[in-house]
Amino acid sequence: MTHFEKSPIPAHVPADLVRDFDYMNAPEGVDLYDWWRSIQDGPDVFFTPRHGGHWVLTRHDEIAHVMATPTDFSSRVHTLPAEGKPLRMAPIEYDPPLHTDFRRLLAPFFTPKAIGNLEVRARDLAVSVIDSLKGRGECDFVADFSLTMPIGIFMSLVDLPDGDRLHLLDVAEAIVRGKTPEEQGAGFMQAFAYLGAKIAERRANPGTDMLSAIIHGKIEDGRKLTDNELLGMGALLLAGGLDTVAGMMGFMAHHLATHDDHRQALLDDPGLIPHAVEEMMRRYEIANVARVVTHDLVLNGVAMKEGDCILTATAVAGLDERQYPDAMTVDFARENKRSLVFGKGPHQCIGAYLARTELRVFLAEWLKRIPHFRVKPGAKPIMVSGRANSVHYLPLVWDI
Repeated sequence: MTHFEKSPIPAHVPADLVRDFDYMNAPEGVDLYDWWRSIQDGPDVFFTPRHGGHWVLTRHDEIAHVMATPTDFSSRVHTLPAEGKPLRMAPIEYDPPLHTDFRRLLAPFFTPKAIGNLEVRARDLAVSVIDSLKGRGECDFVADFSLTMPIGIFMSLVDLPDGDRLHLLDVAEAIVRGKTPEEQGAGFMQAFAYLGAKIAERRANPGTDMLSAIIHGKIEDGRKLTDNELLGMGALLLAGGLDTVAGMMGFMAHHLATHDDHRQALLDDPGLIPHAVEEMMRRYEIANVARVVTHDLVLNGVAMKEGDCILTATAVAGLDERQYPDAMTVDFARENKRSLVFGKGPHQCIGAYLARTELRVFLAEWLKRIPHFRVKPGAKPIMVSGRANSVHYLPLVWDI
């Protein structure tokens, strides 16, 4: 079935809950998050025939419940469409207890001490890149900064050569935003080809990096990971490490470039930066992930069958007025800034503390060096939806 075809509506889906909604294709010329918020104007739960057919949750509480209840809603389908991935990606597409074993291999790289060392690296990278841009008076924030600074951190975590960065960015883009199962599958095959060679190298000559740790680590009853598990886990690290923080930086930079009052507030009081990070992550949540129903059940009054897929888009969870009054407004003093940006339950993102650290470093160092910036007059930023929302193009200018 091609991307443009619609799947038949299952017999158990009420006709009045069917909507033609394609989360991978926001209309051009429409504000991305206005578009996400608009799906809350209909039923709290609806069904779309797109991407194999799946339910869509539009409210924070239901999304949080599904994310936190793996016995009812499995992560073995983590993105939609369900087809397109030749291998399962550990740990996010496994449920406890095996998920916990995979996660344990990564945990030493995300302790406060380990992140403290990475923060130094993040600050050095940020300062170096910003200083190289400052004298130009303009940049494409995405190409020149957000696809450079956080990715440098990831490359050091897994000890990959910086010269491979552009190739791996293309691979991650295909995995995260491939519009069809074929495009996504091609991205995975490129990832597996690259990772296969690196895995062979680290088997022979292990290092102290994260990739070496999972290759030589053990799970379950003391066994090592299979080749397929290694490739799936490596592909996840590529997709997550090369994409998500960069995407969030883009939305934050665009917000501050278009809201002088918020930017000035951070200039006047840099102590607000941690609050600003939490609130902008709430307002611009990016991960549009999925779950699959493990047995027949009823969710929010809607009967679902075993095998039904559900889109749990954090993008819409953060815009729920029932959870966040005046949700579309960014308010650094908002009392409740807790969000689902890193998920909830056993699959909560293990890299959350590192991501927050990188975002705080970015804001602090950028504002010190380029305090007043704006979107280039006449230019149009490009923001896209997908398995993760992203800023593809953000032309900024400032006075030298």
